[in-house]
Amino acid sequence: MARVRAAVLAAGMSVRMGGVTPKTLTPIGDQKPFLHYILAGLHRAGIEDLLVVTGFKAPLVEAFVAENWHGAAAFVFNARYASWGNFHSARMAIDQSPQSELLLVNSDIVIHPDVFGNVVDAPGDLVLAVQHRSAFDTEEMRVQLDTDRVLSIGKDLPLERSHGEFAGVSLLRHGAARAYAETATDLEWRAETTLYYEDVYSRLLGRLDARAVPVSEDHYAEVDNPGEIGPAREVITRHRDAWPDPVATKAEA
Repeated sequence: MARVRAAVLAAGMSVRMGGVTPKTLTPIGDQKPFLHYILAGLHRAGIEDLLVVTGFKAPLVEAFVAENWHGAAAFVFNARYASWGNFHSARMAIDQSPQSELLLVNSDIVIHPDVFGNVVDAPGDLVLAVQHRSAFDTEEMRVQLDTDRVLSIGKDLPLERSHGEFAGVSLLRHGAARAYAETATDLEWRAETTLYYEDVYSRLLGRLDARAVPVSEDHYAEVDNPGEIGPAREVITRHRDAWPDPVATKAEA
């Protein structure tokens, strides 16, 4: 089995959430922060190798990981977190992980731990977790599919061609990681630096075997602003037993 490293992209400033605390450390209503459920979910999925890309208030994120991850974790600081798009955070994660297949995870989602394993086990050079949808808003990262093949992705994808929302978890196998790094380098040389990493994916789709793994409606929620906390909390409440505490599990072993 190939070595898999999880890379959590936790560099952003989270302006729409107030810009005071990293979004990933924001409590989900009366529940724990996003990062707690991401770490616990990766632990349940059997992921042992963790990298966290930090930026805004990096020491707070690093301290939380140190207290809540069951093993050693690596960190890389994105000094351009305030001026460049998150495509650069993904590029940094790839550069730090030359020997691994890379499981990229957004830091502002609640997602059932089973999704991590399903993405890792799926075929393809680039694998995306996708929640099938028929209604969208302008902030959602929409995906066009042909069965399980990913044809296009982007927030500007026409609604009539949109079949689902990207759920913030993706796997880059070695060929996809190399192609991403080459494309990101070209973008940086051309000073196209305000892109999402999904915009880079869009440029790669004609060159790679890109697959989608379905995500059930009640297994995922993304939070862009405080008004979207409710659905994320509902996912946690509905599947409360899905997230073991990785630190407590280690202590009991």
